[in-house]
Amino acid sequence: MEHTIGRFAAAALLAALTAGLVSRPAYGQDSRSSLAGKGSNSRSFDQTTDARDLTTGLTLGVYSLAATGVSIAGPAIEGTFKTKLGEGGGIVAGWGISRTLSAYASLDVAKQATDAHTHPNGTFALGHLQLGARANLPLSSGRTVPYVNASIGSRALAATVYNDHVDENVDFSMSGQTYVLGGGIQHFLSPHTSLDVGVEYATGTFSHFSDNTGKYDMQLNSSMGLRLRVGVNWRP
Repeated sequence: MEHTIGRFAAAALLAALTAGLVSRPAYGQDSRSSLAGKGSNSRSFDQTTDARDLTTGLTLGVYSLAATGVSIAGPAIEGTFKTKLGEGGGIVAGWGISRTLSAYASLDVAKQATDAHTHPNGTFALGHLQLGARANLPLSSGRTVPYVNASIGSRALAATVYNDHVDENVDFSMSGQTYVLGGGIQHFLSPHTSLDVGVEYATGTFSHFSDNTGKYDMQLNSSMGLRLRVGVNWRP
């Protein structure tokens, strides 16, 4: 777990440094232009008192994430299928409808190893595809915007694992619908670049199963997980 968190922290630091390098030339250019003319981007950015004014229109982003493992049980399987904390990354595209509300779509994957007593044993990819909405809170000050978000989508656990019953590697996956609630803070480094840090609670049921024998619907209990995201957003 310490190794995973360390790698995630390094990825978050790299994202922050990258954002700083990207924003610095633009900021310098805007500062120079403010001396030459009136109403420049830098001048308006320096005088911004509510960063929600910078959140409308198209936003593209990339992020690192750390996702807690899932615990899957139910009448359709024997015992409990468990994975451990893992890290990964994702992409997001959003559209700011107003200074308060925006819609977004995101896709991410985290790499998670199974618990020692879980069968089949291996390293799984936990993927999420989400459609959601974000509401900026009226607590922003200067360049920082706190927000809450909610989304619905699908998630899947998949891996190629060894099946001792047939003595070969097989593709194994479970998938289903998921619901996500979260919140975070977006901090603008320039009018076009911001850091985005958030935490999310995801719950849902893995109701579909697939392996070398076919595809099946399964009756399983709901499972939950927490996700920490650190990323960089860019507004064209």
